[in-house]
Amino acid sequence: MSAKGAANYPARRPCDRCRHRKSRCMREPGKDNCTFCNLNGLECTFLHGPRPRKRSGKSPSTVEPKTKRRRSSPISSTVGSVEEQTAADLIYSRLDGTLGLELHLHSEYIGSASYHEPQLLDLRPSAISLGDHERCYPRRVNQSTTFITYPDKDSASEMQCIADLDRIEESIRPLGPTLVNLYFRIMHRTFPILDKGVFLEKYARSYREFSPPLLAAVYLVALDWKLFDRTLATASSTPDATALENLAMRAMDDDMKRPKLSTLQAGLLLLQRMRSSHNTLPAQLVSLGQTLGIHIDCTEWKIPEWEKGLRRRLAWALYMQDKWGVLVHGRPSLIPVQIDGDEGTSDWDVAPCTLEDFPEEATGQDEKRDGDVDEAAGQAAFLQSIELTKIYSRIVSTLCSISATKKGGLLERVGPSGAMSLAKPLAMELREWHAALPTSLQLESTPSLRLSTNGALHLSHMAAELTIHRALLRALSPDTVPSFRSAIRTAARARLTSAMSLIESFQPEHIQSFWGFAAAAQVTLVGSFAGLLWATSPQMDEAAGYVEHLEKLCWILQVRASAAPFAREALRMLHEEVGDLAAVKAATFRDP
Repeated sequence: MSAKGAANYPARRPCDRCRHRKSRCMREPGKDNCTFCNLNGLECTFLHGPRPRKRSGKSPSTVEPKTKRRRSSPISSTVGSVEEQTAADLIYSRLDGTLGLELHLHSEYIGSASYHEPQLLDLRPSAISLGDHERCYPRRVNQSTTFITYPDKDSASEMQCIADLDRIEESIRPLGPTLVNLYFRIMHRTFPILDKGVFLEKYARSYREFSPPLLAAVYLVALDWKLFDRTLATASSTPDATALENLAMRAMDDDMKRPKLSTLQAGLLLLQRMRSSHNTLPAQLVSLGQTLGIHIDCTEWKIPEWEKGLRRRLAWALYMQDKWGVLVHGRPSLIPVQIDGDEGTSDWDVAPCTLEDFPEEATGQDEKRDGDVDEAAGQAAFLQSIELTKIYSRIVSTLCSISATKKGGLLERVGPSGAMSLAKPLAMELREWHAALPTSLQLESTPSLRLSTNGALHLSHMAAELTIHRALLRALSPDTVPSFRSAIRTAARARLTSAMSLIESFQPEHIQSFWGFAAAAQVTLVGSFAGLLWATSPQMDEAAGYVEHLEKLCWILQVRASAAPFAREALRMLHEEVGDLAAVKAATFRDP
């Protein structure tokens, strides 16, 4: 029976070729042929039924009904083949109609400045030949936004992908389901860049439905909290995280050739593990995000509603990665600053992220286990981090950009008093942001037997404040009025003392939670800020006080280093940045 005669069959019964390939049989609305057959210029056929299933030795009366088996656990320790799934599994799949999560396809955004003309794409045949039997398809998601959908690379790449997935799964077996559960209990509730329902739906079918770097990244991140799961904590041996990370990074390079949303998700997760060697990956992810159309408002697109929310969460996570990367790597931001202006000239057009973009509901006993992150608090912290990052972006662009800090630049032209005028509205924005935080996000609000991300949120706020004060200190010159100089330095000393108190007040519930890639740099900023005050001190006694601050900061990090990776990394960075200032305590300081 051909595709024309398939109308009498269930709407999503897999065709013969997809069944043979053990891949998802996907059809776009209004088309008879599935995507795979379209790409290869073939006609869908439905001549063969599903193969008989292998039965266990149990008698029919002892075999558990299939529906009950599927509902008993969203994650099974053994993953079945796609071949064994029924038509009902495919009909209700949440992946239908998605743009960035197709299993064997990837899409590329076509901008208005591209050599492609969207109106001409509309006039072309549905498939555009690429040669060697490969074809691509234009897909318009709304009146002004068009993508071109390409097939993934040939079977050699697919075989490499399967080999990588098998190697990843073998490296953690039989702990895969345990690690996935742990990931969604802690990491996901603080950094929600995956769709939990989609991930679990795919994982229950087969780990082979994922991109290798994403699967490895989820396992890697979860391993950082292995002590919060009894199975992992008592295991005689745990997976080799270094080897798994190396495999993930190698697979990431291969995945970049056929980027999907999963590629972006994997890259963001890998960056959160605070490995400074990955310092070129953030720029690659920004470019990849633009290829996927992450930078565009998807509200009116013809895609599932849950994918719209996922895209917004991903977009703002990428935005925060880019903006705080200025502190970590010292490079200019790649995403434009003018996201709230009225000029209408920005290329960042993402709708605000709201609670409506978090469709998941807490269900089941696993949602209340000791050591979890409170889901509502985690979502609120994510949204507040976005707003704080917007303010930080404006601080950096105003006071730390190349045009502002170069010789003869803006800050030199306006002088210290002008710099203060630029800084005041930014400081006011930070103050208002902090005052508007809900009670659940206050530093003192630590739920019993729960991890809290509030410490990381307040550390970011402190880093934004120090960035302002550091710029003001740098703007001082020998000609600055003494009273004005004294006021700037007094405010800076007070901010340093406040930052030290903040770091010292972090509780175990904060220390053990998710901190993100910028945490170590934010803590190191406190030390470098003390070093700046030390280097510009007019008196020996004042300079000695800053050395004591640095020694205290090192001690605070040392006693927390065994429990917190970000503290270990901050301690290393601090030693590289300021060294041992106590050794030069008796140095001679010139008068201002």
